[in-house]
Amino acid sequence: MSSKAIPSVSYLAVCILLLIWGIGGASIYVAYFIESPEEFALTAESAANRDAYAEYVANIPFWAIGAGIIAALARLFGAFGLLLRRAWALPLYVVSLAFFFVALFRAFVLANVTSVMSVGHVAIEAVFVALTIFAIWFSYSQKTKGVLR
Repeated sequence: MSSKAIPSVSYLAVCILLLIWGIGGASIYVAYFIESPEEFALTAESAANRDAYAEYVANIPFWAIGAGIIAALARLFGAFGLLLRRAWALPLYVVSLAFFFVALFRAFVLANVTSVMSVGHVAIEAVFVALTIFAIWFSYSQKTKGVLR
């Protein structure tokens, strides 16, 4: 198919949903800089483990926050790329997944975050991985269809 393929309404709907998800993900990292760990824990965790989670957040090294920021920004710019029908959306989503895995490795393997994180919060992290994998697949499929140029 040619690079002049017209995107469908469903394509635009997926792009808008991925953009909203990207904005939401980026806003989480903004919170690291404008909220105290205690305030952050209020919005992220249940009352049962807020104090432990706030302590965890206070001790996240900058490199791990940086990996998350890169993942979030790559995800956000990937969504813009899809809306602009640009093929560079695909590598941005791949970068996003790679850096998100770095952040998750630090959280789940090096810092044992599951000891202070609710099951629902762990599920949200899994959804983020699944959505990023979906965005990679979607970008790839749209590139092969000629929608992305």
